Amino acid sequence: MLKAVIFDLDGTVLDTLPDLNACMNAALAQFSCPPVTMEQTRRFVGNGGLRFAELSLPAEKRGQAEHFYRDVYCPIHVHCKNERTVLFAGEAECLAALKTADMKLAVVTNKSQAAADVLGKTKLAPFGFDAIVGNRDGVPVKPDPTSTLALLRELGVSPAEAAFVGDGDTDVKTAKNAGMRSVSVLWGYRTREELTAAGAEAFASDFAQLQKMLLNM
Repeated sequence: MLKAVIFDLDGTVLDTLPDLNACMNAALAQFSCPPVTMEQTRRFVGNGGLRFAELSLPAEKRGQAEHFYRDVYCPIHVHCKNERTVLFAGEAECLAALKTADMKLAVVTNKSQAAADVLGKTKLAPFGFDAIVGNRDGVPVKPDPTSTLALLRELGVSPAEAAFVGDGDTDVKTAKNAGMRSVSVLWGYRTREELTAAGAEAFASDFAQLQKMLLNM
């Protein structure tokens, strides 16, 4: 039986896409750039905020991506009230069942640590997550397994005793790089075809199915 489940954040345990889109468009407006659509936002997220910023900028301004990300987008994102961010259907019941089964629950995300902490203290506070790990300076983002393996050591759980749950190709690769089992969820921001191309083999179409899979691993 599993001892821990590590979740991705955006598109996996929280539907943050509307707020991500609103924050990016507010930043782009300050930078005198055109807005991005919700579909573009869906495609651009998943590989860290800097990459999201770079892809959202017009080609002629992408050389300024780091400045734009740190000095324009991040302040807006960190202070976002997350009013559009919601849980997914059946999620609360699934997380409660995993906790009842004495599993440790954690998040590893490519979202900035500051923004992840805000969501951890608000939207995810009722569910007893043991740790929320975000993107920090000097630590490589997923699919590099550094953060994931460090977290497992802190939890006292081996990779063989844990599963990684995410909606992205990045999450599939992170699990493989960390030597973990993985489940790819189909309610997030990548298609089944994209996930399969990344090497995904186990899929959950909703939280009820995910709950059954995790409790029987």
